[in-house]
Amino acid sequence: MSLLERLGELGKALLTTDAELRHLRETLTEIRQEVRKLADGMQEIRERLRRLEVSREADRSQMAAEIARFKVEVERAELQLTRRPSTSKEPPTLPEPK
Repeated sequence: MSLLERLGELGKALLTTDAELRHLRETLTEIRQEVRKLADGMQEIRERLRRLEVSREADRSQMAAEIARFKVEVERAELQLTRRPSTSKEPPTLPEPK
């Protein structure tokens, strides 16, 4: 094999390698863009999750307050019933239908 033939093969290999490297760089750029999109999407999901957790805690607090108010009302009603003088020992009767 002559020196010129060898240099020709090396030149062709170099051009092929350069084209492949260019393609790999483009692919790597596309991958980086996709990773950035995924990272942005994950950040959005984290923020939405944080808002949902805050909302859930607010709902729990509100429900706990409503339950506490209900318990107070029940206790107040029970207290009123126990303080009411009973006129008879019999349970109250329903009015008769007409």
